Amino acid sequence: MSDMPDMEEALIQDIMRVFIFENWARFYYTVERDAQTWLEVPDEIVEACRASHPDLAPLLDTTNKTQISYESCAQNVGEFVCRTFDGQKYPPGKVEQALNSKAFKIRLHMFSLWQRGHEAYLDERLLSFDEWLEMFTNWMLMDEVQAFRMRLTQSPGTTGTS
Repeated sequence: MSDMPDMEEALIQDIMRVFIFENWARFYYTVERDAQTWLEVPDEIVEACRASHPDLAPLLDTTNKTQISYESCAQNVGEFVCRTFDGQKYPPGKVEQALNSKAFKIRLHMFSLWQRGHEAYLDERLLSFDEWLEMFTNWMLMDEVQAFRMRLTQSPGTTGTS
């Protein structure tokens, strides 16, 4: 049982990588065409992702060059996470538990704060997915951010329950 918190943390990190990857792709490669929103990641970027992140590239295979909405993105990410992790890398049912956990909701909230707070910088030039991961990871290690995260963790009901 002592490895349970470690497994939950590893699962949350794996799920967050998927969420961050999908957000990165949408941030840079969303286009408006005929009053509709499309994800159009150039082929060379898809191939670079396939080489550097073969575990995440299949998400692009199902979403690239398709019309997207908030709902379709959430559904695609959820299906990908379940297909990739539930009963595969982690025991059945653990993904759903992680997605509903306070720890995951806080991490997702922290990512949202990071992205909003860094949007102008992220917009200045095209950053790679690896750069996004490194920036977010380093931001999460900052003392002020850790203190804020700890307050959220200790606060009852702010972002859901465990």
